[in-house]
Amino acid sequence: MLTVCLAALATAGPAQPGRASIDARLGSRTPNTLADSAFLDDVARATWSYLRSAQTTAHHLPYSWWSPSISGGDYANPAEIGLYALAWLAAYDLGRPWSPSWAETSVEITAILDRLRAWQTGSQVSQPHGPNAYQNSVFYQWYWIAWDPPVVGAAVGDNHLVPSVDNAWLAAALVTIREYAEAHGRTTLAQKADAILGDMDFTLWYNPTTHRFTWGAVENPQGGSEADYYSNESRIINFVARALGQLSSQEYRASLQALYGPAGSYDGITVAQMAWDGSYFTYTAPALFIREMETSYGAATLSPATRAQIAYAHNQGYTAWGLSDCFDVGNGGYVQQGAPPAASPGPLETRPGLVTPHAAGLALITPQAAQAAANLQALANAFPCVYTPDYGFRDAVMARPGDANYGRCSDRYSALAQEWLFLSLVNHQTGFVWRYFYRDAGVVQAHVEMYGMASMARSYLPLITFNRPR
Repeated sequence: MLTVCLAALATAGPAQPGRASIDARLGSRTPNTLADSAFLDDVARATWSYLRSAQTTAHHLPYSWWSPSISGGDYANPAEIGLYALAWLAAYDLGRPWSPSWAETSVEITAILDRLRAWQTGSQVSQPHGPNAYQNSVFYQWYWIAWDPPVVGAAVGDNHLVPSVDNAWLAAALVTIREYAEAHGRTTLAQKADAILGDMDFTLWYNPTTHRFTWGAVENPQGGSEADYYSNESRIINFVARALGQLSSQEYRASLQALYGPAGSYDGITVAQMAWDGSYFTYTAPALFIREMETSYGAATLSPATRAQIAYAHNQGYTAWGLSDCFDVGNGGYVQQGAPPAASPGPLETRPGLVTPHAAGLALITPQAAQAAANLQALANAFPCVYTPDYGFRDAVMARPGDANYGRCSDRYSALAQEWLFLSLVNHQTGFVWRYFYRDAGVVQAHVEMYGMASMARSYLPLITFNRPR
């Protein structure tokens, strides 16, 4: 039994359930002007319009990507599914005129959790391509959601890959959903999320000799290369495994120490722990859940990496910034995009000047929130194809003047990008994800062991005594 009392850290008293704004001690998360605020509200509304659209979903699950001009994308992975379910809660909690009702939200999230549990337990009769989950525990890379019922894909390749990081994103979302449900007396919803979490085993990917997690391979969690850079998105795996009590404190610390974190500089800006390829989401996506901006890592790595992104795009003469993996212009495929400094010696941009709005969205949770809001506005103003009031931002646009495709957008909208953007907007405005993720005792313990108790004291946390077995 793990008991954690946070009274000493929450001197202003407990957070109230519901739609209350997060305490000012989080730091300013508000735009500088009313115009900025109105624009971000419109982006949130448009992005939510995309996420809940019947055209971009099937059987309560999100298309991995959708396009008004090309077909396909009717598949989803565990990360997209988990973040989609969480987006429903975030949209409800935001309390806007366009927010879904609780009845709608409950129906959607219940359907998602029931589908995951049916895959996980094997209770779904339809298994034309074999079991829909790996060893009744964790989930495969791709599920074909337009099938009735949805099932894992037929091709052995990527469909049956067992991905550690995508399962970690799902688990983080499930923890947040469970804690929200418990806080608001939604017992059945909490139990459904908890049942899935209870059977997810992250030690499947853990190598106790190297103290690292693997990325996973086809029908083999221990396959694939090891996740070896701290500033890659994979640190969410370490965090979730500890929060769920599946790593001891000693193993958790060893797993963090086993990760590379070389320092590097660009244009006089030093990033204390570089990512491998400089793709912006690898730095900031974990911070949607982990309260990293209040830590030394946030100050020495996340904030400088954001400033370096902005400086690099400016120095290259790009119209806007936002270098993060995304879909190419037109019907082009998924490409790697990053900015210096980075550990990789190779080119960081597959398509120089291709920028994605989700990068600026993720930057809304950093001290550069004002620049991020301005960048999103600049993208919408400069490139008519990139933003629509119906569906929000397309996945990418070419922002390099002189390029033959300058001003051309991707034909696709991406579920993952839209989810990151939407949850970042909500965190920016209310701190929703952090507020509920940190209700969990295991999350608090993992944070303290990762960044120290002092970083907790700088964060807003509710007055809660946790008594959850771990």
